[in-house]
Amino acid sequence: MRLALIAPWVVRPPIIGGLQIRFYQLQCLLARLAGAQGLAIWDLRDGGPVSLERAPLSDPQRPELAAFVPPRGVRALGLRLCHLWPGYVASSLANQRRRLLDWLRQEQISHVVLVHPYASELAPALKRRGLRVFIDCHNVESELALQLAELAGSPREAEEARLRHLVFRRRERRCFPAADEVWLPSEEDVCRQRQVCGPSAAVHWRVIPNALDLRQYEPPRASTSGELAAEESFDIVYPAEFGYGPNVEAAALLSGRILPAVRRRCPQARLVLVGRDRYGLVSCLRREPEVVVTDTVPDVRPYLARAAVVPVPLRHGSGTRYKILEALALERAVVTTPRGAEGLALRDGEHALIRELEDFEEAIVTLLRDQRLAHQLGRNGRRLVEERYSWEALEPQLRAALAAHNGLGQQGQSGAC
Repeated sequence: MRLALIAPWVVRPPIIGGLQIRFYQLQCLLARLAGAQGLAIWDLRDGGPVSLERAPLSDPQRPELAAFVPPRGVRALGLRLCHLWPGYVASSLANQRRRLLDWLRQEQISHVVLVHPYASELAPALKRRGLRVFIDCHNVESELALQLAELAGSPREAEEARLRHLVFRRRERRCFPAADEVWLPSEEDVCRQRQVCGPSAAVHWRVIPNALDLRQYEPPRASTSGELAAEESFDIVYPAEFGYGPNVEAAALLSGRILPAVRRRCPQARLVLVGRDRYGLVSCLRREPEVVVTDTVPDVRPYLARAAVVPVPLRHGSGTRYKILEALALERAVVTTPRGAEGLALRDGEHALIRELEDFEEAIVTLLRDQRLAHQLGRNGRRLVEERYSWEALEPQLRAALAAHNGLGQQGQSGAC
C-alpha cells in the first residue's frame, strides 16, 4: 500500500483550533501507518507535494483557500451557485487537478485520504482511476452551515451560510458514495451525515474519533505540600478559535451572563478567553481584571493547566470538541452543555458536569468551591482520554480502516511525527 493525504494545508505547531488539531492528528498517525515508504502529502494551499521532514510549510496565519472565501456580491452568488452543478470543481482545485493526478500516478499511490470539504470533490475521479478513497470530516458541514446562518450578524451573512449549506449538501450527496469510507468524529455525526445523504445512499461510514498525543499533555504536578499547582487559581478558562461563530456566542454568554452571576458568589473568579481573535469579535468583551482576552498565544496548555474550571457552553456546532479533550488530558474540571458533550463518552458527575445553560453558574461555583470534586473529575477525565481519545487508542482504528480495503496488515512503523 502507498498512502497519500490531500489536505488544505500542512499543519505545524503552534496549532490553532480543533480543525488544525484534527489535521495534525491525521498527518502524524497516517505517517506512522505509511511505514518505510512514508506518507505522501499534497498541500492544496501551496499547490503541490510537500514533506513532513521539511519546515516550515504552510503558515496557519495565511488566508483560507480562495475557493472558500469568494468575492462578495453578484460574483460571489454566481460562484456559490456554480458549485451546485454536478461535476463542478472549485477553481483552486481545478487548477491543480491535472498535476495532482499525475503526481498520484508517479508516486504509485493506492490509498488516498481526502479532507472534506476542501478535497472531497476529487473522490469520483480518483475512484474511476482505481484508487482506494477515504474522506475525513471534522464536522457535518452542510448541517453546520445552517446553524451558522442562525448566528449570522447580517442578512448577507445568513444568505451566504444558507448557500454554503446547499453547496456542501450537494457535494456530500454526490461525492461521499464514491468513497470507500467516510470518517466522522462520532456516532452522532454519522447519524446526522446519514440523514443528509439519505438512507438509501451506499456509503460506508466509520467513526474516527478525535484524539490527542498525550506525550504533549502532562497534568500539573503536585507541589511539595501535596496541593495541585492550579489549586489557588480561580481562573475560568475558555480556549477557542474565535473566528468561529459558536465559539464567539459561547464567549459572549460567559462574559455577559454567566461570569457576573459567578462573581457575585466568588468575587475572585475571572474569565480568560484564550485563542486567536483574527476578526476582533471577542476583543470587545475585555474588561480586565475580570475578563482577560489573550488573542493568539503560542501554546494554550499553560492557560489550561492553571484553570480552575473549563466551561464549554456550546449551543451550536458539531465536530471536534478538542477543547474538552485538552482540558481533560490536563486533568482540568469541565462544565459543558449536552450539545457540547455530544460525541464524547462523558458521564455527568464522573468525567464532567453536563448542564443546561441556566445551570452553568451553579456548576461553576460548585467546582470553584469544591476542589476535591474538581480534582476527581479531572483525574477521571484524563483516564477517559487515555482509554478512548489518545493516539494510542486511535492508531489501531485507522489501521483497521485502511486494512479493510487491501490494506496495511501489520507493517506500519513510526513516521515523521
